[in-house]
Amino acid sequence: MLMVKPYRAMAFLGLAAIVSACSSTGPGEGLEETAASVAPAQSEWAPGGLEAAYCPKITLRQGTAILDKKNGEELAYSANITGTNRDCRIVDGQLRMKIAVFGRVMPGPAAPGAVTLPIRIAVLRGEDVIYSELGQRQVNAQSGQSAQTFEYVDDRIAFAEPKERNIIIYTGFDEGPPE
Repeated sequence: MLMVKPYRAMAFLGLAAIVSACSSTGPGEGLEETAASVAPAQSEWAPGGLEAAYCPKITLRQGTAILDKKNGEELAYSANITGTNRDCRIVDGQLRMKIAVFGRVMPGPAAPGAVTLPIRIAVLRGEDVIYSELGQRQVNAQSGQSAQTFEYVDDRIAFAEPKERNIIIYTGFDEGPPE
């Protein structure tokens, strides 16, 4: 586990709060400009339809907002999720969602060059998983380089319009089960 000095952790959390505040626009605001460059090729996003009266909030799962990787004993990189956004539309009786995840990657002394970030988006109705997708976002992380921003967008989420407000959206880094 990476040990972080208290002043560095405070600075990191302060930066995350500032960036998060800048990224926390309301449903549908700001996604059109950024989604085109990172949207999956097989997109099912339907920007038409009606704006949904209920657009579930996104929650970062505890322990999944920061991903630290080492190369031997040296830090390769540290990635963190700094914000999220969502857009919800009702199209043909279905709630269609576009979820965006924003973050930063700080290369360490043993940075490998390109890194692939595993980002999971899961949608639950109560305890039932109705959507779960593990996506990947590649980011350049050269040693000595400044922090790089990234964004990941999943616009393929669609399910029957909920009758209750019991939908939870989780996101975070997901490397799978511990080895």
